[in-house]
Amino acid sequence: FVTAPAAHETTPFWGAYAASKAALERMVFAYAAEVAHSPLKVNLVEPGLLATHMRAAAFPAEDASLLPRPEAVAPVFVELASADCAQSGQRRQLGS
Repeated sequence: FVTAPAAHETTPFWGAYAASKAALERMVFAYAAEVAHSPLKVNLVEPGLLATHMRAAAFPAEDASLLPRPEAVAPVFVELASADCAQSGQRRQLGS
């Protein structure tokens, strides 16, 4: 699951987004505990600032060329989705 720092911050006009990310995090941690004795692995990834369409819409004056592209963090998602992944119930913070 993908999360964001907004889950832990208070930023004007971002309340609904922050609430949705905070709820997602609680749900993911509960789900990870519920399936702890199964082969499922349930984790959160906070990828940091990325040059996405959502970010460009939210911050139109920002120079997106200075931000990493989403494919830069793809290996972490592949790692967590692999059959060899032992990590579960964790929040992986990648960038700023």
